[in-house]
Amino acid sequence: MDLHELKNTWTVLDEQLKKNEMLNKQIIQEMLQKKSNKSLNKLVNTDFINLIIWLLVIPASIWCYHLPKFEGFIFPKILFAVIIITSIPIIIWGGFQLRHLLNIDLSKSVKDNMSSVGRYTIMLKKEKIAVYFGLIPIYCILGILCYVETRASFLYWMFLIVACIFVVLTTYWAYKRFYDANVQVIKRSLEELDELK
Repeated sequence: MDLHELKNTWTVLDEQLKKNEMLNKQIIQEMLQKKSNKSLNKLVNTDFINLIIWLLVIPASIWCYHLPKFEGFIFPKILFAVIIITSIPIIIWGGFQLRHLLNIDLSKSVKDNMSSVGRYTIMLKKEKIAVYFGLIPIYCILGILCYVETRASFLYWMFLIVACIFVVLTTYWAYKRFYDANVQVIKRSLEELDELK
């Protein structure tokens, strides 16, 4: 084999390596995009379902507010009024969060996507504070006051205690294991996609 043939063989091998490298890079990018899209779709679907639920909470609370069995009681009326009043900003907030999620498009630049994810993360942190230190305590306290005023039986009290514990644990799990976990998957994928460029 002369020097010319050796050079040609080397050139062919080099081109093949470059093609393989590009192909591997493409495969990794597709895998990262699929991973991000899966987490993104989970978040979008969950936020959309939450919006629908909160929209349904308003008419349900209005109906409960006017129930004859709560006539003459103050705290049940206050509870349902507070639920109606707090549902409106929750729906608006949820709409803004959903908009930030829908702005994430993996065909766009990584920088724009990171910015949208960052804004969503900040909103999520603020939401956690509002839920843990505002919404849950207010609803639980009003629930207790309703039970005291209506002289609820022991079984109803047990139900309320179990319900409050369940809500706190489920909320914690949802934020920690669902929202935070999926946001982290999207962030990591975007960072890896940025490194591949």
